Amino acid sequence: MIDAVLVVLTKAIPGREADMEDWYTNIHVRDALRFRGSIAAQRFRLADAQPCAPEDFDWQYLALYDVFDPVRFSREHLDNALTSRMQVSSAIDDGELYDFHYYPLRFQDNDPETGHEGGVVLEEFACVEGRGKEFAKWYAEHYFGEAAERPGVKSAAFLVYRDFGQMIPVQPKYRYVAIYRTNDAAAARDAWSGADAILGARHLLLPDGIRITQWDPATARLTKDDVQHPTAAGLGEEERARARMGEDVRTQGLDKLAVH
Repeated sequence: MIDAVLVVLTKAIPGREADMEDWYTNIHVRDALRFRGSIAAQRFRLADAQPCAPEDFDWQYLALYDVFDPVRFSREHLDNALTSRMQVSSAIDDGELYDFHYYPLRFQDNDPETGHEGGVVLEEFACVEGRGKEFAKWYAEHYFGEAAERPGVKSAAFLVYRDFGQMIPVQPKYRYVAIYRTNDAAAARDAWSGADAILGARHLLLPDGIRITQWDPATARLTKDDVQHPTAAGLGEEERARARMGEDVRTQGLDKLAVH
């Protein structure tokens, strides 16, 4: 059972994208899924073509973690970050952390018998102070169903940030998110171009309170079982990546993490 989705945005030190991707895919995700509280994870890269490209957006990668115990998952990170159980590559730009648990409000799977092989459209919303519940009601009743049925959408989830179980001591600007998993990137991009449908709630949002991005798959979905019972190929890639990274790891920055 999924209690929360951990939404993580990251970027690499310029010129070290290959190091960042190797570490995150073959080491970091596997380390995280060994922690209690986790279920599965998948990584994505920012798509070259965007339906409505946001300004001043320099995040390169998105990771989504399905979590059944966010408090435990956060505590495991805090207890083990920067140790041998969770080494952090120096290739990651950790100047700003974007790791937030979001809690489901609505979910719809249009075809449970079909797997998710594609990418994601991520919607993020910042509400006017005191108007969050009103926005959530509008989104659930007037927008979510229509958006979930758009061409290319496999499944849809609408979620809210809560202080409970968080990993870092800051709050996100965007307290509501929607995750649309797609199996047809071009169709989804066309469906979201302009994002006019959301303008019906513009009075409930801050002037810059909408951010919509599209992401291509970087990895397949990896489960806790995949990590606890790895294939020879998966174990070999992890061992190779660890040897490649060697001692090129961060040793400071734990102060940026704190469980509420």
